[in-house]
Amino acid sequence: MSQVGSRRLTADIFCDSHRISTQMALRGRVLSDVLADSSTSYLELDIAYVSRIDHPGEILADYALSIVRKDRLTFVVVATGLEMALKQSATAYTYRRQWPVYVTVPGFEITGQIEAPANVDLKQLMAVGVDRFVPVFNATATLSMNQSIQFSGELILINKTAIEVFCIGDKASQ
Repeated sequence: MSQVGSRRLTADIFCDSHRISTQMALRGRVLSDVLADSSTSYLELDIAYVSRIDHPGEILADYALSIVRKDRLTFVVVATGLEMALKQSATAYTYRRQWPVYVTVPGFEITGQIEAPANVDLKQLMAVGVDRFVPVFNATATLSMNQSIQFSGELILINKTAIEVFCIGDKASQ
């Protein structure tokens, strides 16, 4: 088995009009920490397959090395590999519940669940501080103009600055 520092996370990164299917060497960090790192405004991609959002199966180009501006990416889909994408803390989720959410970002509708306290505060959740991305678990992103195009994963990290509407269901589960 390879060392944590050399493992690669496979993900799909979405910007306004394109999807980048990629692998990233996180060098012992988790993706959410890399995205939150304010010392750099770019995310380095080791392998990038570029496609248009409305034709996701048609690869326009592929590159061995590229970067994407973190403030311009809308969301990141992680199909599998949650442990490489988000820190898991036993104490952090003790008093949290799973809430169903519906989120709109440019061109997409995202559904899934967030983990938040029983007295969830949307203003606090949306505050852009250290956490610049909202983690949505067991999530699906559906192209608004063609709902047959969907992207699903264990996790979707949504850029808070790209969120247009954030709705939370009234039925939480523990």
